[in-house]
Amino acid sequence: MCGIAGAVCLTNPGDREDLHGLVAGMCDVQHHRGPDDSGVETVGRVVFGSNRLSIIDLSSAGHMPMTNEARSWWIVYNGEIFNFQELRDELRELGYQFRSRTDTEVVLHAFKEWGPACLERFTGMFGLAIYDRQQDCLILARDRFGKKPLYYAQRSGRLYFASEMKAMLPALGELRPNQQRLAEWSLYRNVDFGSPDTLIEGVLSLPPGHYMMIREGRVEAPRRYYSAESQIDASVYGRLRAQPVEKTVNEIEQLIVAAVKDRLVSDVPVGTLCSGGIDSSLVTALAASEIRDITAFNVSVVGYEEIDENRYARMVTDKLGLKLLTLPMVPEMFRENLPRAIYHSDAPLTHPNSVAFLLVSEFARGHGVKILLSGEAADELFGGYMQRYRRYRQILTLRKLASYLPGKLRRTVSLVGYAFDGIPVTAFSEYSGLLQHATSFLDRYSREDLRLRCLDAYKFVEKESERAVLAAMLADITNFLTPLLRRLDRMSMAASVEARAPFMDHRLVSTVLNLPLSLRLRGKEDKWILKQVAARYLPNQVVFRKKVGFPLPLGDYIGPLADVELFKSGFCVNYLDMQPTAMLDAVVNWRANVNGFFNLLALELWGRLFFMRQGVGELTERWCLPAGGRQTAIQGIGAGGQVTTSAAWSKPRA
Repeated sequence: MCGIAGAVCLTNPGDREDLHGLVAGMCDVQHHRGPDDSGVETVGRVVFGSNRLSIIDLSSAGHMPMTNEARSWWIVYNGEIFNFQELRDELRELGYQFRSRTDTEVVLHAFKEWGPACLERFTGMFGLAIYDRQQDCLILARDRFGKKPLYYAQRSGRLYFASEMKAMLPALGELRPNQQRLAEWSLYRNVDFGSPDTLIEGVLSLPPGHYMMIREGRVEAPRRYYSAESQIDASVYGRLRAQPVEKTVNEIEQLIVAAVKDRLVSDVPVGTLCSGGIDSSLVTALAASEIRDITAFNVSVVGYEEIDENRYARMVTDKLGLKLLTLPMVPEMFRENLPRAIYHSDAPLTHPNSVAFLLVSEFARGHGVKILLSGEAADELFGGYMQRYRRYRQILTLRKLASYLPGKLRRTVSLVGYAFDGIPVTAFSEYSGLLQHATSFLDRYSREDLRLRCLDAYKFVEKESERAVLAAMLADITNFLTPLLRRLDRMSMAASVEARAPFMDHRLVSTVLNLPLSLRLRGKEDKWILKQVAARYLPNQVVFRKKVGFPLPLGDYIGPLADVELFKSGFCVNYLDMQPTAMLDAVVNWRANVNGFFNLLALELWGRLFFMRQGVGELTERWCLPAGGRQTAIQGIGAGGQVTTSAAWSKPRA
C-alpha cells in the first residue's frame, strides 16, 4: 500500500532535466500514503516516484520503483493483491525468479508474462504504473471498483500521474474549476462516476476497471477490462433461485469467510473498524476467528446516545472476547479537522463522517495498527438502504397507480412536493416537466445510461419492479459506492493506514449480483441473506436491529462555522461567480437546510485550499477553532467507558 507518482516526456524523451525534482516533490505531498520508504528513478522517457507503506516483506527488497533483473520492466504500485502467493507459484513454474516476498514483484512479472490480461487474474485493489522499456510503453491501471485512486494530466508535452490529485497541481500552473463537473457535484455530490473529468479542468481520473497505455509518447484512450453489469448471468441467477435457500446461505457465507481471510495477509498488525452495525461486526467476527487477539476500533458520538452505536460495538466485542478501543467524537474535534479531511479528500466532502474516519484511522495507527478491515459495500450488494431500494419498489407501485389519475391532479401533487422542498413553484410550474431532462442534461445522461444498461443486464427477470430494483442495486456498485470508497481510501491513507473491504471481493460481488431480490429484501427485512449469515456469528440484538448508518449531529457540529466573513470574498464568490447577497442569506439561515449549508461550507473550504492556495493550518486556526485556539483533546475511552482527555491540541497537519 503506497502512493505513486510520475511524469512522462511525450515529445522529447531527453527533456527530463527538471522532472526528477518535480516528481520528488509530488512524493513529498503524498508522504502520508507511504512514510516507510520512498524513491525516484528515471527510466527512458519516464520518471517514477513512490512512497511505500510497508505491509508485505518489510525489508529493503520491497523498495520501489522496482525493476526486474534485466532492468527492462519497472513498476510503482499502490495496493494489495491478495492472491499473490498463488500467482507467484504459477510464475515460478514458468521460470521467473523472485528476490522479495512482495506482491509488487508478482505484479511486475505477471505483466511481463500475460500483459494487461493479468488484471483479470488479480484479487485485490490497486493503482499502478508499469513501464516496458524495450517497447517504450507505459501502462497505467486501476482496480475493478476504483478502491485505489489514479489521476493524470497533460501539460506542455508531458503527462503526469499520481495517487492523489493534489500531488500534480504544482506542475500544472494556473488552475480552473471545471464548471460542468461542479454542476454535477451540486446535483449528486459525486464526481467519481460518469466521466474521467474531475472538479479541476484538465485533471483526469482513470476510471475503475480500466487501463491505458502511453506508447512511444502517444497517449491511447483508456480501455475497460471490467464492469459490474457484465457479471450478471441468467444461468447463475437461475441456479441460485432454484436451489434450497440454506444452500445459498452457505455459499454466501463461504465467499465472505474467504474474502475476510484473504484480507488478513500481512506482516504488520491488523485491526477492524467495528461500528456496531451488522456489516463491520460480521467482518470483525470472521477476522477474530483467524486472529484471536485482533483489536477493534470505533467512534463514539459523545452526548448523543440516540445515534451513538458504541454500545452495540461493545456487545459484539464482548461476545467475541476482543479488545475494543473507542475514539470519543466531540464537536470541537470535528471542526478542527474538517479542513484537513477536505484537503486529503481532494474534493469537497460528500459525507460529513469522513472526519470521523480520518480520526479513527489515526487513532488506530497510534495504537500500532497499519491495516483496518471495513464493511463497505454490503449495503449496495445486499440491499441495505431502505430509502433507495425498498422505497423505490413502493414508488414504482405508486407511480403505476398514479398513471390512472387525471393529468391535472398528478401535476398538482408533484408541485406540492416541489413546494415542500423549497422550489419556487409559482415560477416553476409551467416548466416542471423539464426538471428531469434538465438534470439529465447537466449529468450528460450518465446515470440514465447506467440505469438502462443495468436494466438490460437483468432483462431475463420477468417482474418489472423486481428488475428495476435489482438494476438500482447494480448501478450503485458503479455510482453510489464510489464516494464511499474515496472516503475509505483518502481518510485511512491520510493516517498511513491501509483499509481493506472484504465485501468488495470481486468473486463475492459476482455471486451476490446474481441473487434474486427475494433473498436480499424479504418481508420487512433488508439484507435478508446477509443477516442469515451474520446470525451464525453475532448477537440477534445486533443483527436484527434497525439500521442507523454513521450519523453525526451535523447541525450542532457546524453551527459555529456559519460565519458570513468566510464566504464574503472567498472561492464561491470570486471563482464561481455566486451572487453574494443570496448566498450569505443562506449562510445566515443555515438552520433551514443544514445539509445544504454543509455542502456550501465544504465547497468553500475546498476552493480555498486548492485554488486560493490557503493552507490547512491557516483555515483551521482562522475559521474552525474556538477562541484562544484550544480545545479538549480526547485520547480514548477505556474498557469501563471512562473518557481520558488532555487540554492541549497540536497544530493540524497537512
